[in-house]
Amino acid sequence: MNRIVMPKEMRNHRRDNDRSRERLELLLDLEGRLRDLPSAEDIRFFAVNETRGLLEYSQAFFVSLDARGRARIETASGLETVDANAPLVRAIEKVAERMAREFADPSDGTEGPDHVRRSLDEMDENGDHELRAWPFRQLMWLPMRDREGRPLGGLLLARKTEWNDAEAVIGARLASALAHALTALEPPSLLKRFAPPRWLMVAAPLILLLLMLVPVPMTAIAPAEVVADDPFIVAAPMDGVIAEVVKEPNVPVRAGETLFVFDDTRLKADAEVAARREAVALARLETVRKAAFGDPEARRMLAEAKAELALARAEREHAEHLLGLVRVRAERDGVVIYSDPSDWIRRPVKTGEKVMEIADPGRLALRISLPVKDAVAVRPGSRVRVFLDADPLRVLTGRVRTVAFHAEEVPGGLLAYRVVADLDGDAKARVRIGYRGSAQVFGETVPLGFYLFRRPVAAFRQYFGI
Repeated sequence: MNRIVMPKEMRNHRRDNDRSRERLELLLDLEGRLRDLPSAEDIRFFAVNETRGLLEYSQAFFVSLDARGRARIETASGLETVDANAPLVRAIEKVAERMAREFADPSDGTEGPDHVRRSLDEMDENGDHELRAWPFRQLMWLPMRDREGRPLGGLLLARKTEWNDAEAVIGARLASALAHALTALEPPSLLKRFAPPRWLMVAAPLILLLLMLVPVPMTAIAPAEVVADDPFIVAAPMDGVIAEVVKEPNVPVRAGETLFVFDDTRLKADAEVAARREAVALARLETVRKAAFGDPEARRMLAEAKAELALARAEREHAEHLLGLVRVRAERDGVVIYSDPSDWIRRPVKTGEKVMEIADPGRLALRISLPVKDAVAVRPGSRVRVFLDADPLRVLTGRVRTVAFHAEEVPGGLLAYRVVADLDGDAKARVRIGYRGSAQVFGETVPLGFYLFRRPVAAFRQYFGI
């Protein structure tokens, strides 16, 4: 039986059709697998390793582009990581930048092409040593765009043989699928969707500059406490141990009432000893005085006996005086202010040590601890707004009375300036001693730009020393 021999042209055509069908099926399979990838890193790895059967490259690079068009190789085929400082990697990034610029800005003025095919011999104008030794001379750049048509990056494929038109068409289709998968994982924000007009882009910086010149008052927020204005300090009149605190905290007291009592056990003993010493000195003086009439030696001892009596009498009077100070009394009317009676009972104190205060409840002031880092140019008469924790819905007002020149340590270990302010008349009726909150202190007027960038500039200069 005779065999039918197919012409060579028909066999080649059939072989090309079979190859095209296989590529189409593989492309559809790759696009389907792309949809299941969970992250951009997986997509980049997939693009340079799983597409070799479709385009038959020797090496592939996934290249990203920043806003200035600078290329960076993210992944490379056959490699887990890419050394950004390797000479070959840097050389290939420069080649990718040139091909990306050619894609974005075609010389004939038409819309950018969907691929760029070049030989490395014509791209390497500087004769880079690393590129001369690289065996894959035929390059194809497959650019990727986002939804607005801006370049995201691209695939750079390299091999020894030239790329044909069919492979370029398939590569462009693959790059489009990769770009769609990448943008699908990162939906565009509202800012990216908003395209402001050109006049707004020019006017916005000018408007912002003018706003930076708007005068505003310098302000600072600091802890504040309502305290007594010019309270009477009740201090310990002598060294001793407090035996009893008679008045509870925050209770009214009248002048002459007992506030606290010292332990008088030792004082009574000292007074009794001093009284007996005085009696002994008096008896000796009488004896010496009688003997002085006939004894010259006794007359000489008379002055000494008188001095001893005077000293003993002074010691008795001093002991009686201290015994009279055992009960400490209020010297004026007011409210007793101190922490807790248990803090003072059986506690030894020194002469002059503060124990409590007596304050007039009708005379109040606001004490503000202004931190050093937030210190503004505050002067007497500056405005103050107060937000009390006990009444957060109401704002009280006042004026600064005094400002300390030196910072001091306040509870919490912070350095702060002491600022005393007077509350307005209607505000005093709503507060009492001990109320705490925050105070907004107003300083001098400055431009808005200085107000916003004062602390960042101060931190920058302190850190860098300029």
